[in-house]
Amino acid sequence: MGCRRKVAIALAVVSLAGALAGCSARPANHGGTSTSSSPSPSPSLQPTASVTSSPSPAPTLAGSPVPTTATPQPSATPKPSPSSKPSSFTTAEDAKKVIEARSQEVIAVLKEKNIEKLATLVHPKKGVQFSPYSNIHTATDIQVQSGNLATLWASSSLTNWGTFDGSGDPIDLTFPNYWAEFVYNANFAAAPQISYNTIIGKGNMINNVFSIYPAASYITVEYHFPGFDPQYQGMDWTSLRLVYEYTGSQWYLVAIVHDQHTM
Repeated sequence: MGCRRKVAIALAVVSLAGALAGCSARPANHGGTSTSSSPSPSPSLQPTASVTSSPSPAPTLAGSPVPTTATPQPSATPKPSPSSKPSSFTTAEDAKKVIEARSQEVIAVLKEKNIEKLATLVHPKKGVQFSPYSNIHTATDIQVQSGNLATLWASSSLTNWGTFDGSGDPIDLTFPNYWAEFVYNANFAAAPQISYNTIIGKGNMINNVFSIYPAASYITVEYHFPGFDPQYQGMDWTSLRLVYEYTGSQWYLVAIVHDQHTM
């Protein structure tokens, strides 16, 4: 071969070596298939919209209570009424609202001496207790059941109602005579002073009405005359106290307590 041919062969060998070197520099294809030497364009990513709304609450299971943040409002205190019994009476005005109408009915019945009507107003189980003075004696004071009032009124027999203040003599009277002296001895329906769970007339005798009938469970209404004749300077005062207890659905009369100046 000539020199020129040797040069051509040498150039061909060099060119082939360069080509083989370029092939070994390309990345290997692990997938086993041929790939194009020109790179594929990368897909353009679409911008993600930002979310500004609040996340939806997790679903609540049926029947599960839903918590609330509402602040509970305090319940209003019920006002006393004739059809309801408050747990206690903090003021005389509270007691008046509850019992005034019923007591007006009772005092009218006492004035009229309507014993049959009175029987419907006294306590259906306890009856009504009669006390001639402010110091009540539950063991000895006469207590009459509603069904016996009319019978006792019609009886001419004497009943011992206690003892007279001062002398200590027995108060042996028929029911109508006791009524005239120790129940309706004055026109209490027109009394100038009326109080509710408050004592007006006060004498030397111990008044235990609130010990026997505490104001938390009973209402005591007092009808009071401060006196009649000026020459006695008020020593001829007299009071009638009617005591009521709530039973079932209404207030019933449980005691009639007479009071006056005592020795």
